[in-house]
Amino acid sequence: MNNYVIGVDYGTDSVRSVIVDASNGKEIASSTFNYPRWKKGLYCDSANQQFRQHPLDYLEGLEQSVRNIVK
Repeated sequence: MNNYVIGVDYGTDSVRSVIVDASNGKEIASSTFNYPRWKKGLYCDSANQQFRQHPLDYLEGLEQSVRNIVK
């Protein structure tokens, strides 16, 4: 039986997920999900240097990016 590791990286405009074979470090699959609300410019006020994230972007990004790599 092989052991695998899932890694998730949250960035400013996207979340990235990867599956790695734990025995040899080989990348099995990866996926990137761009935050839809960030892409639309919602919750940002660049004139005041305010850039906010919406929690649903993180939750939807986790769900979709992990779903894409375990197909």
